[in-house]
Amino acid sequence: MKFFALTLLTVTAVVLCLLNVVSARHAYYATAYDIARATRVQRDLEDKRKQLLIDRAALLDPGRLSPIAARHGFKVATADQIVIVGAPQSSAAAPAPAAPPATTAPAAVLEH
Repeated sequence: MKFFALTLLTVTAVVLCLLNVVSARHAYYATAYDIARATRVQRDLEDKRKQLLIDRAALLDPGRLSPIAARHGFKVATADQIVIVGAPQSSAAAPAPAAPPATTAPAAVLEH
């Protein structure tokens, strides 16, 4: 009887150890799969970000807007055509409007 109980206890311990090994391997492969999937998503998002940066640079190019503005009848505004909203119009002491910085795209007005 003692031999049977000892054998049963040993077999149970071996089976539990094997189940633990199988469970650990399953967790390892599941984690590896999750990492591979997350890496693929990260790579796709990086590619999308690069494409968005390229699109943004193309949209911010001032040369892109010049032909479109010319087709619609817009032209570059002169200094006397620029009106500052909210500033006094008839004051002689008011400073003249400053020219836009060279780094920005020129303002456009509709030609009548």
